[in-house]
Amino acid sequence: MRIAIALTGVALGAIAACGKPGPATAPGSLTAGHAPHRKPGLWRQVIAMDGTTPAGPGMQLCVDETSEAKMSVVARRMPGGAHCPPARFTRNLDGSISFSESCDTGAHGKAATTGVIKGDFNSGYTEEMDMRYSGSPVAAVNGEHKMTITATWLGPCAPGQKGGDMILANGMKRNILDTQPSPTGGGD
Repeated sequence: MRIAIALTGVALGAIAACGKPGPATAPGSLTAGHAPHRKPGLWRQVIAMDGTTPAGPGMQLCVDETSEAKMSVVARRMPGGAHCPPARFTRNLDGSISFSESCDTGAHGKAATTGVIKGDFNSGYTEEMDMRYSGSPVAAVNGEHKMTITATWLGPCAPGQKGGDMILANGMKRNILDTQPSPTGGGD
């Protein structure tokens, strides 16, 4: 379970790197600032790790323009002193987006991720990632892992929810922005 949570944190950082709308069909290099934004509202994200069948309904994430902008900055600045150079994005001929990134999390090891994101970011998208970890003090984290995230837009966020609010499958609630470094400091 701890491995899935650790890997999910890295994956959420990768997802957050989806920034502002870019050209709809032009293939080629993208910056994080030109990748699509998710539509504001409540999104369900179901995560499958290493070929396992997802358990439960997944988690829900409330997204607004402010939280989406902050999460795209955070994608390069993971908590815990990680050093993550900007991810590299490429829009493919079919409209999908390929990406690659690497992070050095210090004592927690290194992570390298490649993936493809397909979908319209208004009603749903799927992200398939291949991740390679090394140097983690948790032996089971090291090695190669595959993760698939299927995200579906559910509608507006519930009354009282704010951007960044996350509800896990077990009902636990937290705001993922509350644990992220400030865009002007920390995390580097």
